[in-house]
Amino acid sequence: MIIGLEYVVAAYGIWVCTFIVYILLTKRRMKIAGQTVEALKQRVSDSADIPEITGDIENQN
Repeated sequence: MIIGLEYVVAAYGIWVCTFIVYILLTKRRMKIAGQTVEALKQRVSDSADIPEITGDIENQN
């Protein structure tokens, strides 16, 4: 049975492990989010280079 100092060390170890896992998962999510933002920026800039055909047709009428 865990008592006294052993309990404190075990609880602290569990807390540290949990915090490390949280940090690693958060870094991974931030990396994926950054890649998604860059992909969206690229998609928007690519679509901005293409002239809109529908707008030209509406202006001709």
